[in-house]
Amino acid sequence: MPSPSKEDWKDRIEPYLSSSLDAVSEEVTQSEPVQTWLRKASTDAAENLGRGRGMQAEMQGYARMMNDLEETLPELMDAVAELTADCGRIDLEWHSLRPTLSQLYVDFDRDIEINLFVRLSECTTEAAQECLGTIMQALPEGAPYPNRPNTVTGLVARDGQSVGVRVKEYLQEDHGHRRSVTLLPAGTKPLEKVSNREATRQLLVQLCPNTSSC
Repeated sequence: MPSPSKEDWKDRIEPYLSSSLDAVSEEVTQSEPVQTWLRKASTDAAENLGRGRGMQAEMQGYARMMNDLEETLPELMDAVAELTADCGRIDLEWHSLRPTLSQLYVDFDRDIEINLFVRLSECTTEAAQECLGTIMQALPEGAPYPNRPNTVTGLVARDGQSVGVRVKEYLQEDHGHRRSVTLLPAGTKPLEKVSNREATRQLLVQLCPNTSSC
């Protein structure tokens, strides 16, 4: 079977990016090309691991597998970079003792847990509002518990720049719901509990610095 092209990988991954990165990980990891690579690469890495010791040997095994992945499935790496506006890359969670549990996932090099990825298609208020709405739609189903809000964190990106967006849904005393939005720019303090309008404006400020917004 020929190796999937970059477009094949994009078609496989793109439907899940804006709803669940866990689903992206599952879709990629369980694909036949990755399973074939994983079986061989894990076996080779485990054999080399047996000749080394401790954490250093595991790190060397991980590095060896990542190098092999880039050589074996470069189309996958390119597809993820293109789909994520050069903000994400494929990484490996390697379980050296139980290699069948190893999996690939999209890493964004951020110190926050990201549940979904949304690309800002153009520098307009409407496009930014659509990104915010997509993240809100990904909130867990069901009513939040008292003092334990439903929470989802998305990453909105454009041209290599990204902003985290965390939405929380709270249960109120009258059993209604309210939501709060916190923006998580890279390298700066969070902008907490901003209005939807301000969140939309800030997305454009952060991701479209050459476009005026009001």
